[in-house]
Amino acid sequence: MKVIVVEKDKLELYELNYFENGFDVPYLLKKGGEVLIKPILVKDYVKYEYAKQILEIKKNEINDIKVIQMSYLDFLIECICKQKEQINQLYLILNLCLGFKNINIAKDKNKNCIVSCNKDNNIEKIIYSKDFDEIASIILHQNDSNYDDRYINPDVREMMEEYYKTKYKNIVSPSFEKRKAFVTSKTGLTTKQLNEIPYREFDMIYHASVDSDIYIGQKIIQGSYKYEVKKDISHPLFTPDKDPYQEIFEDTTVLTEKGISGVESLNKINQ
Repeated sequence: MKVIVVEKDKLELYELNYFENGFDVPYLLKKGGEVLIKPILVKDYVKYEYAKQILEIKKNEINDIKVIQMSYLDFLIECICKQKEQINQLYLILNLCLGFKNINIAKDKNKNCIVSCNKDNNIEKIIYSKDFDEIASIILHQNDSNYDDRYINPDVREMMEEYYKTKYKNIVSPSFEKRKAFVTSKTGLTTKQLNEIPYREFDMIYHASVDSDIYIGQKIIQGSYKYEVKKDISHPLFTPDKDPYQEIFEDTTVLTEKGISGVESLNKINQ
């Protein structure tokens, strides 16, 4: 069974009206009125990165038909959140993104749900399984402009991870602190100012700045008489986004080592 996510058209509207502007996304619950799904700020990103793992478990890849048939919320409550770390992740993501402070797991008409209570412990908001699926989808898309929720065959996903691990094994991934320092150097924003902008905006500034620096370096090499660069170098702003799996199709080295040859074989695996 496929986890319910927000429809693509609705996500595109959210992106145009809310995600791109750093606005809260209003979401109408089945019971309890409206909640506002807040974008993660830079200052909270480390906590968010830890907590969002609770939303990214590959439930339907668990070899148990009972688990596959469960809603994601039922799966978390009945299988995962019996451990303290996982329940902390769940409560933290709800606190960061929905502003919930007094959170409890409950049952309503024998259905699992999450409730948010006021200071007098009276229930104010109730999140059922369908609400949870849609809210989780919004949170992940809202804070990551490149979030990819397509189903990918586990063998192909593992192959991609191995491919990039091998190809970029000598490249160091900068720490979050270094990325912040880099963006500060490019924008002139102080750390205090940077901490208050949405992480999605920060991440796009960071990658745009890195891409621009690489582009300038490549153009300098292209203009040098010492080097011959046959292919023209386009500015990354005007270059189509590349599918993360596309490079595997273009460079078959890792596929060959795995005993797989050609795009057709990869397509068969991904069916």
